Amino acid sequence: IDPKRGVRFDSATFAVEAAVHGEGVLLGRSALVSADLAAGRLVRPFDLALKSASRYYVVYRDGALRQKKIKAFRDWLFAEVAADWVGATKDG
Repeated sequence: IDPKRGVRFDSATFAVEAAVHGEGVLLGRSALVSADLAAGRLVRPFDLALKSASRYYVVYRDGALRQKKIKAFRDWLFAEVAADWVGATKDG
């Protein structure tokens, strides 16, 4: 395989869509492909997952959590991430 040949994408969304449409293979983050894997639009050809050192941080001003909408958004975001994390660890 010559990695310099073929199409390259500057958007993970476009790369996932190309893989879904059979245009090639993709190395993708589980959070971005979990729905396509669950729906059978993508498959994992190997029982292998790589850990990433990448992190996301939620930041806000001191005292911002006193605003109900900020706290509600933060709580929703954490719940969504936790649900994805459980699915990702369960599936590999």
